[in-house]
Amino acid sequence: MALQPPGVCRGIVEELRLDHRVLTYDLRGTGGSSRAGPYDIETDAADLAAVVEEAGGGALAIALGDGARRSVRAADERPDLIHTVAVSGELPLGPISRAERSEALSDSPAVLEALLGLLEVDYRTGLRTMFTSSGDSEWHGMALHARLDATEEHCPAEAGVARMRAWVRDDSSDHGRALGHRLWYLHYPGNAWFKGALEAVRRDLPSARFAAVPDGVISRPEENAATIRRILAERRAAA
Repeated sequence: MALQPPGVCRGIVEELRLDHRVLTYDLRGTGGSSRAGPYDIETDAADLAAVVEEAGGGALAIALGDGARRSVRAADERPDLIHTVAVSGELPLGPISRAERSEALSDSPAVLEALLGLLEVDYRTGLRTMFTSSGDSEWHGMALHARLDATEEHCPAEAGVARMRAWVRDDSSDHGRALGHRLWYLHYPGNAWFKGALEAVRRDLPSARFAAVPDGVISRPEENAATIRRILAERRAAA
């Protein structure tokens, strides 16, 4: 996830490392990676496939936020490298049709364009708006300031704004449908940016599989790791 420092996923990484090999990396333009763009979903998907190929393939990709779309693209285009994608949350892979409007903030073109404009003018304020409007009650005081500092350091405005713009205008639904049962949604309620999107996601991805978890991989790593282990065990049993 581009707009989050790697430390926020430490819990799920450490949990799965108990019995699996876990690979993490910095997207181009973030962390220790080069500042050479472009910062678009197609390039990011190709980079993800290249990283997995270098590591030997045979991967399950755990996707958060904007990572869902690059992950389904990479898995669709390179099934020899990524056998499964597990998305944390109720993230649509493209626009929700007007016949299926949800309560999600991400379902409003006006809201998304306003957020893009704010990020372009004042990146930190745009990030603050994204975080505090998510519905997470933990964004307060020093915790929010520390998260904003870490995010700005990890993902500077040039890369962050470009990726947000690419995400707003992208539709990776065909790639998600092509994955069929190789695509899993570990879904939970709570994030206002995607509130009410689950049923639309189910209709759009009829062959995808869904597992309810109490919260996302950041807040509840143990429960999500247990679900991922079950997914991997089921795949091994079917092989």
